[in-house]
Amino acid sequence: MPSQKAKAHSPKKVVKKVVVKKIKKTELEAFSKGQDAFDMMEDQEVMSSQRMLKMMMDGKKEAKKEVLGKMGGAIDTKTPLLIMFASDLNGEKTHFPEESLYKLLEGLLILNLKIIIISGNQRSDLNNLGELPEHAENHIIWYNPKQDNSGHGREEKEIDRLLLACDMALVFDRQHDLLKLLMKYGIVIIGEETSPFLENYHPNTESGNAFTYPRRDLWSIFATLVRALETYKFPYDWQNIVRQILK
Repeated sequence: MPSQKAKAHSPKKVVKKVVVKKIKKTELEAFSKGQDAFDMMEDQEVMSSQRMLKMMMDGKKEAKKEVLGKMGGAIDTKTPLLIMFASDLNGEKTHFPEESLYKLLEGLLILNLKIIIISGNQRSDLNNLGELPEHAENHIIWYNPKQDNSGHGREEKEIDRLLLACDMALVFDRQHDLLKLLMKYGIVIIGEETSPFLENYHPNTESGNAFTYPRRDLWSIFATLVRALETYKFPYDWQNIVRQILK
């Protein structure tokens, strides 16, 4: 594993904040193009698989512009966006030991990608997901759902927009509900090969809907993620995986 130090926060006691604001309507409009595309895709019976795939990829491109860059700002949408679930979506349950997580991040720092880490054990870089564009230049962004001050009224909508923007997700637990949610948004999953929802991608046969690691150790996880990133460089192959996910 590369030895370059990862930028990580020191463990800090998490204190739940009192909700201090409500999401504004204008904050929900930023991802409208991407979300509208996703909403239209749900009517699969009247849409060909190719058209549905195109709308999904176009929607991700628009959402990524908003997640990684301010309105009107330049952003390279070809840079993969990875969401890592060190905790569950609510930040309540830890899925990967912190010491191992930091070692993994040391290796990920050398890779060309943006990383958003969901963790209920770390101090959040964000008061709410609406602040993501302000951290667009960061290689790694920590997000603690328990410290979000936006108010419960916006959670589902903001998480939806975030997931629509993500290209891939690294998960450390066979969370069936989470895996099904990620697949709904066409997110390519890096996860355990024992999961019944995941089939390892084989380029020779163009089969599989995920990249799976055989063991839950750092080298296996890192190597599997690198394999996913190498495949991401080839749009045809990557879109074929997304097509398998959407079936």
